[in-house]
Order: sequence, then structure tokens, then C-alpha cells
Amino acid sequence: MNLPAIALGVGLHVFYFRKFEHHMYGVRYLQLFLSSVLFSTYWLMFSSKQSLTQCFLESLPPHIYLLLGIYASLVTYRLLLHPLRRFPGPFPAKISSLWFSTQLGKSEAHKKILALHLKYGPFVRIGSSDLSIAHPLGVTAVYGPKSACRKASWYDEDHPRASIHTTRDHEFHARRRRVWSHAFSDKALRGYEVRIAKYTARLIAKLEQADGAAINVSQWFKHFSFDVMGDLAFAKDFGMLKSGQEHWAVGLLNEALGVQAMKLPTWIFRIIVAVPGLTRNYWKFIRYCDEQLDQRIKSKAEVPDLMSTLLEHAGSRPISPDEYTTLQADSRTIIVAGSDTTAATLAHVFYQLARHPGQVRKVREELKEVLGDFSSASPSLENRKLQHADHINAVIYETLRLHPAVPSAIVRKTPPEGIRVGETYIPGDMNVWCPQYVLGRLEDVYEKPLEFLPERWYTQPEMVREKSAFAPFLVGTYGCIGRPLAMMEMRAVIAEIVMRYDVDFVEGDDGEAFIEGTSDQFTLHLAHLDLRFRCREKAQKTSH
Repeated sequence: MNLPAIALGVGLHVFYFRKFEHHMYGVRYLQLFLSSVLFSTYWLMFSSKQSLTQCFLESLPPHIYLLLGIYASLVTYRLLLHPLRRFPGPFPAKISSLWFSTQLGKSEAHKKILALHLKYGPFVRIGSSDLSIAHPLGVTAVYGPKSACRKASWYDEDHPRASIHTTRDHEFHARRRRVWSHAFSDKALRGYEVRIAKYTARLIAKLEQADGAAINVSQWFKHFSFDVMGDLAFAKDFGMLKSGQEHWAVGLLNEALGVQAMKLPTWIFRIIVAVPGLTRNYWKFIRYCDEQLDQRIKSKAEVPDLMSTLLEHAGSRPISPDEYTTLQADSRTIIVAGSDTTAATLAHVFYQLARHPGQVRKVREELKEVLGDFSSASPSLENRKLQHADHINAVIYETLRLHPAVPSAIVRKTPPEGIRVGETYIPGDMNVWCPQYVLGRLEDVYEKPLEFLPERWYTQPEMVREKSAFAPFLVGTYGCIGRPLAMMEMRAVIAEIVMRYDVDFVEGDDGEAFIEGTSDQFTLHLAHLDLRFRCREKAQKTSH
């Protein structure tokens, strides 16, 4: 046994690898290790005159013992000395964060985390330095405006491209958020409303063409949301509503997001991205977005879009390389953050409305109060009329409670001094998250948590036992700045459809296959959901 090599490995772990963040250097460490093996091999060849094979075999044992020392020290530390050692969780998770990834063959991280919390309680050690928190006060402590937690290493997966969403630089985020805030002013939203109305009309036209036949709403809401966000990012949609087909670039994005379903440690993801050809489609999507941005910079939108505000901030002077990189990252954020999330929420809204026809009637009653009689002609669905529609908003909130668009891991890193969640101390420099999917099903947070009851959000507020736990758009410094746009978009679609159509499942289907088949790819990836939209005018004539 090569004790010096083992001792060196233990020393490297104790004095180097146990400290600091190393997720950005996985490729370098691999290169260094292989270079060391090759250097040792060739040094032995020239010094001993042995064959290449003999020298290679002689150089391997010291390197293997070095790794043995590193990992023996690492495992011992994580099991016996780690700051999270007293928190419950599966034994393999204490050794490696990779364990959780091995449990996600069906891409159901949200359901797996729920099962773990039901077994172990409100705090579950889900990885070596990873803690899932399903405590009523967890959201405030981890994400709240006064929280000292910051974004964890997961946000470095796209480094060095840093958007308002992916940057870990707190000051850069604050500066960028001030720029973005102008893009969501009341004036700006009125401009987007004109753009969104065009795609809402196209969506309604598709429902009319179906003429009461089953339609896969997962597909069509996705077509709608991507077309909207493409228009808002590049003043040009993906053409998915017109063609009825998924745009090839969106397909590439879906493939890339499929990797996120595995919840891989960041260092592994960075290695995968660095392997030539392995992530060809990922880079192809990025190049497509960059090309669209270049075209958008050269053009001028007649009706302002999101990019109008971001470009206006750059001014008339030439865009610097750093500004251009930021615009590239922000344009992808617009597409990714505003599409899958909206589509997932709309699909689940209509799943719930099909299950609860009484809720449809309540939405219509509210619309009559807000808009007046809409039986003979379509009224103007201006956001200013709908934004205070309590029941429509409540339907959206209740849907987000049970089916949050980002259901599980929005990861934060605790400050060096740690944090407290209720009476529980969480050590510093740990990765923590509060899964909304789990919190939405806790009786400590909600009365009758498994029932769809929109009334809890306005007429029966006592049914929400801890309001701070509800954060589908997040809260505090990193809260979703696009929330007003998302709510405006969803209210308009819900109102337009409910005014015109009755909604129900196809015969022999109750939507459970949709719920079971929908997966967690950071955002929800929708399974097939067939619904029927029957025109109310035709139904009323038939009944007479």
C-alpha cells in the first residue's frame, strides 16, 4: 500500500477540497489527473528504459491510492463530521449528492422529495451538503427579502453567460433588475397586452376548429406560450400556433431541459457541457437564440416588446461585448422562464376546471360582474378589468399551490453564519431549497391541502395557515420579475376560453394519466392531456 499517496490524498481533501467551491474546475481536475499519469509514465520510460505499457502500469498505483485517500477522507467526513450529519435522510445521500440523481429514472423529483419528507419529516438531507426544507417558515428564511441566502452553484451551469436569472453576483443582479423593472411597468404591460391578444385569438381559433373534439391542451398551451415569448423577446414568434408543430429550436430546448430532470451536481453538468459533441443540440439552441437577437437588434419593434426596454438601456452607442453577452443570456431567459411555466399552469388550470365544473360557473359569474353581459358578443378583455378578478386569480393561485410550475429544487446557499428555520439551525455554506410541491400538500400550511379550493385565497383566508409558504413566483430579492406579465397572460386566456366554452374530459378519462405522466425538469414537463371544449352557444341551442 502506498501510504504517502494516501496521506497526500487525505491532505488534499482536508486542506483543499473540503474548502471553497470546486464545481467549476471538474474538467481542469480531470485534465490535471490525466496529465500527471502521462507525465509519470513518460518520466519512467526515460529513466528506466522500460516499455510504455510497463511504465503506464507502474504509474497507475500511486494515482489510484491518491484517489483512495481523497475519497476515504471525504466519506469519513460526510458521515461523521459534516455539519448536516444530524439531519435525517437516506444513508447513501449522506455520502454523495449523486444518490438522488440515481432515483430519478422517471423524472419525478417532486414526487420523490414528497415521499422523502413524508418519511423523514420537515428537514431531509438529500445530498452530502443538500437539505430539502418542508417547514411552514422555510420560504421566508431561505428566499425572503431579509434572507442572507444567495444563489447556489446550480446557477453556474450556464457560466459565463449570466442573465438576470442565472447570475450569482448579487450586485449585478440588483443592477440588472432595475433595468428589467421598466419592462414590466403598467405602460409596458399595456403594449404587451396588444401582442398577447393576437396569440390568444389564434388559440381560440384552434379550439373553434376542433368543434368539440378532443384536443391535446398540453401541446396547444405550449405552442401559445412559446409563440408569445418569442414575440416578446425577438418581435417574431415561433409559428407554432399557425403550423400546429413544435419549432425545431423548442425541441432542442426540451432535450436540454431533459438533462435537468436528473438533478445532477453542477460539477458533472459542467463536464458534460464541456465534452465536444455531447451537448450539440444545447449549443445549437443557444446559437439560434443569438441569431434571433442579432436580427432584433437591427430592427425596431412598432409595438414595444421586452427587448425594447433592454436595448433602450444600452442607448444609441455601440453595445459592448459584456452587454451583448448579457443580452444573449437575458433573451434566453425570456424564452425559457416565460414559456414552459405559463403552459404548465394553464394546462393544470383547465385540468382542474374540467374536474370542478362549479368553478367554471363561478368564473363566469365573476366575468359577468367585471365585463357585463357577454352572451352575444365578445367584450374587451383588458387587463385593467381582469387584474382584480378575485376568483380567476384564486383559480390560478390554487393551481400553482397544487401544481407549481417549478415544483422542487430552487437552490440557495446559506450564509457562512447559517440560518434558522423556526427552532432549527441550518449550518452555513449548505445548499437548501423549499419544494413548493411539498409545501402545497402540508396540513401545517393549508387546511384540506389535497382539495382544490380557490376560495381559500379570498373569501376563506383562514384555510391558508401560513401565507409566507406560498411562493410559486418566489419572493424577495430573486422573486420573479415577470409575474405581472404571466398573470396578465393567464387571466386573458382563462377568461376568453371560459366565456366561450364548456370544458370536460373525454369519455373514460379523468386526467390522472396527465398528472402521473407530467415530470419535473426544473419546470414541469407536461404529459398528454385531452380535453373537449364545446361551444356554449351550440350547447344552449341544443338544450332548447
